[in-house]
Amino acid sequence: MKFRTELPTPNVPFQISYQDHILLLGSCFSDHIGCFLERHRFSVLSNPFGTLFNPISIANVLKMTLDPALFSEEYRYFFDNRHISFAHHGSFSHTDENQFITQIEQQWRNTKNFLEKTDFLFITFGTAYCYRFIERDLVVANCHKIPNTKFEKFRLKIEEIVQIYQEIIHKVQQLNSALKIVFTVSPVRHLGDGFHENQLGKSVLHLAIEQLTDDKTTFYFPAYEILMDDLRDYRFYAEDLCHPGENAVRYMEEVFSDTFFSQATQAQQKEIEKENKFINHRKLK
Repeated sequence: MKFRTELPTPNVPFQISYQDHILLLGSCFSDHIGCFLERHRFSVLSNPFGTLFNPISIANVLKMTLDPALFSEEYRYFFDNRHISFAHHGSFSHTDENQFITQIEQQWRNTKNFLEKTDFLFITFGTAYCYRFIERDLVVANCHKIPNTKFEKFRLKIEEIVQIYQEIIHKVQQLNSALKIVFTVSPVRHLGDGFHENQLGKSVLHLAIEQLTDDKTTFYFPAYEILMDDLRDYRFYAEDLCHPGENAVRYMEEVFSDTFFSQATQAQQKEIEKENKFINHRKLK
């Protein structure tokens, strides 16, 4: 008897090895898989600008990585005695303006250097809902606890996402012609938007990605379906009943490995996992 609808392992015409470089940007899937890859000693850079949720903000950091001059004054703001960036996560804020700018400029350089040699770019969309800073008519990556009256919430249209990403895909592949891009949709529900609104937003993301993937240089990985269809039971969720629990994350890692890793890579990964367990055991003594 079957008690769940198990997804078949996705087929992709490539495999990731330990010689490859992997860049991950976006929502929680990027964080979880980034940690998994780092733990197993892959060459990986995960969310160098912090966790990003909406497609515009993810596209913006890619554009600014290619051309840091695009990070203009309009993205910088002083609030609550700290310098903040509307293009970054709150962890980039600083009380000293010079250190704030230096930190960000260094990260642009590091990310561009990594992108030039990146073999696989994973982009995870979290939500189609964005917040526009009214004062500057600017879509923000993070509201930085500024009063919500300063922002206008709206939902992106499918054609907006497609147009933005057709342009950015072309630009990053000009920089790195061998680059393969894998899109995912975060399975984490944004229930603050509303139950029905969350479904609408996720649908927008899926329909946009469908137009962006060609299965030659751009692909889709079903992170959303793995949790929402395969593991559709609350025992696989964390206490907030929105984020994946530990077992779900581990299962996602297994599907990711089966999808993208060769047998040799998986064998090497398992050896490293044994070494990690031994090291951690030694530390506990």
